[in-house]
Amino acid sequence: MKVLIIESCEKKNIDKTSSIVHVRNSLLIKEKLNFDLISHESEIENVISNKYDVIICAYSSPYMRYKQYIDVLMANPQAKIIWLVNDHDVEDNILLRNWVKATNNKFNMICNNPREGYRHWILNKNINEKKLNDWIDEWHTINLNCLIFEQSKFDETKNFYDKEGIVYYGTHRKHRINDMVRYNGAGYALSSSKKNHEKFKKSGIEAQFIEKMIWEEKHTDMFEPVGLRLKDYLISLYFEDDHTHKNYAFMANRFYESLMCNTLIIYDETCMETINKSGFNIHPMQIVKNAKDLINISEQLSSDKNMYQMFLEIQQSNVNKVLKEQEMAYSQIANVCENGHK
Repeated sequence: MKVLIIESCEKKNIDKTSSIVHVRNSLLIKEKLNFDLISHESEIENVISNKYDVIICAYSSPYMRYKQYIDVLMANPQAKIIWLVNDHDVEDNILLRNWVKATNNKFNMICNNPREGYRHWILNKNINEKKLNDWIDEWHTINLNCLIFEQSKFDETKNFYDKEGIVYYGTHRKHRINDMVRYNGAGYALSSSKKNHEKFKKSGIEAQFIEKMIWEEKHTDMFEPVGLRLKDYLISLYFEDDHTHKNYAFMANRFYESLMCNTLIIYDETCMETINKSGFNIHPMQIVKNAKDLINISEQLSSDKNMYQMFLEIQQSNVNKVLKEQEMAYSQIANVCENGHK
């Protein structure tokens, strides 16, 4: 079976240190399952003559040069076409939209969310005189978030104790703001791009704004700014979109990243339903409801190293479950590709 991933980021020489989650996922799937992958229009010539059993279109970007990529799909009418996406807020894939218009064929879905948990207004969008949902045949709910966990990084950071402070990182998401404002005054660091800093500020978020996290595997040197690696922090803050409170989509990437970097996660109380459904070991004191609670638990953990280590060991006890999740996810992706391809 021959499979191609078309990654929508439109970048050359992508690697696993990218801060873009779907890029990292595409690369991890490529390596684990031995799939082909292209991520820039200049790479199309390398695959256009190949015959594929399955073509996976990863994520979505309105800036994607779909007119060039659609030739790859059209050259493989025998291929099973799949949209792979790890976020319930992603609108339709522009490449697949135009492929549907050209062929009147359906495609399949691999997603963290079940069909009923995806944004209904997106699935109800009009595509070629039907709703987007009508063009999606098979829908496979698979935990893509767990793929990001790396055992080697967990082992590397397990005995790293020079930690301090609280961090939240990631892009501005408007459906988290109502929860995040309850933590104004807690003094946590917020790691994101400068463009996102301004969005957070306009939304009323108060934090210490810092640069984007460093995910490269290079060794820290004397010129690297302090506090831009997750392992440097005592606490990683966990928020989720309000949609996710009632629409389970597995634990977020930051759960697996914080576990991997041995930084203790503190959760906003609105995430309780997700936590309960996940089945992971999480101490009740890791769940807080406002800035006062966060400051209080942070001070306790900073002053009582034994307490911090106890909570961290509870978090670390989840590693075996995560590794099993990973193997299941890769197996499910392989089975989706294998079963029913033309």
